[in-house]
Amino acid sequence: MPDVWDAREADPGFMASLATFAVLGLGLDLVVDGTVLTLTGTVPTLYPLGWQAVVWAGLGILWWFTARALVLWSRRRGVDPLPSGTPDGRDDAALDHRAWRTVLGCAVGAVVVAIVLPALLGVPGLAPVERFATLYEAYGAASWVAVLAWLVRLVGRCAVLASILAYAHRAVLSVVTLRGARWVPWGGLALGAVTGAVALLSRGPAVALSTLVVCTLLGVVHVRGGESLRITAPFTLLAFAVL
Repeated sequence: MPDVWDAREADPGFMASLATFAVLGLGLDLVVDGTVLTLTGTVPTLYPLGWQAVVWAGLGILWWFTARALVLWSRRRGVDPLPSGTPDGRDDAALDHRAWRTVLGCAVGAVVVAIVLPALLGVPGLAPVERFATLYEAYGAASWVAVLAWLVRLVGRCAVLASILAYAHRAVLSVVTLRGARWVPWGGLALGAVTGAVALLSRGPAVALSTLVVCTLLGVVHVRGGESLRITAPFTLLAFAVL
């Protein structure tokens, strides 16, 4: 990063700022829709194929670089969100089987909840299947282009979502010093509040509740996985791919 960036030691306010920047970064798609609304007076559900692919792929790339910039900025201030060891100094390879069992169990639980809970609460269909059916209906045989662009968008968005979780968790731990506080999934609760509120407005209370539960489980994954984005981000991608 540029040498002019502040190299002071990170503080709670800095970690909260990183989480805030990540939240604001999620609003890039609103900027696109707002621009289209201003120019045309309407925002379609889907744009023509070429423009839709450019928008989704472009957003994914921008989100990816946003997440990467936050990592570099964090390292500049002495906090590595991609640590090679756990908070107590052990190496990733030394994580005991109980920690990994919890990580994998919560990750699988997050995926299962993302699939099952909305259906139990009355939301019909499976989100990925419904999404592909919508794209196929709109674009026909060329829908694979839109699917690839959507996957790029998903990867970039989940990188930012995992960043919100990680930085919010560290920000809370910087100010909460109670015994056992480090084992509470603060980041997952924060991410669940943000994404759950968005889901409540756009997709209803069933998906909002499912999102909150999924994010809380991802918060446990983050805590038990050594608070590393290397572990949290891939599982975030898997869970949100089916949510």
